[in-house]
Amino acid sequence: MRLSVFLPLTLYLWVIFAGYETALSSLFAVAVHEAGHILAGLIMKRKISAVTLSPLGADIKYAGVVSYETELFSALAGPVFSLISGFLLYGAFYEFAVISVIYGAVNLIPVPCFDGGRALRCTVYRWTGVLKADMICDTVSVVFLIIMYLFSVFLLFYTSFNASLLFVCAYVFAESYVKMK
Repeated sequence: MRLSVFLPLTLYLWVIFAGYETALSSLFAVAVHEAGHILAGLIMKRKISAVTLSPLGADIKYAGVVSYETELFSALAGPVFSLISGFLLYGAFYEFAVISVIYGAVNLIPVPCFDGGRALRCTVYRWTGVLKADMICDTVSVVFLIIMYLFSVFLLFYTSFNASLLFVCAYVFAESYVKMK
């Protein structure tokens, strides 16, 4: 298990700006999401080779090569767990439920550092060759990254210069750029 260099700073800032309750709800939502990925891996008999904890969740690396269907199942398991747990626990744990649903929905955005990007890549690989699939997925990812950026700039001015989403967007850009290489 490895830790991203940004994780301690992110957790500290999360507690300072959002409070302990929201930070704990967020951590629990991320844990449930990642448990979905791990459970899917166990169901598909995949061996975990590395887990890296980062500000946006965890990057779980599996050993060996698998089919696109297996990878798609593993990619979608996290968001499905997030959405289901959020809806099931809405009445009892409102803050966790909202964060979990948002986390699951955001992870379905088709950019490389999110599960939606992995799912898109697996789906397109099945229909086309690798080079064409990479071109299609990278184009879709760039379009969504631009939309995310424009939305974050809009919110920056609309919310009296709250730059938190802009910082998240910058992190997503950087992670996506690394994964596109």
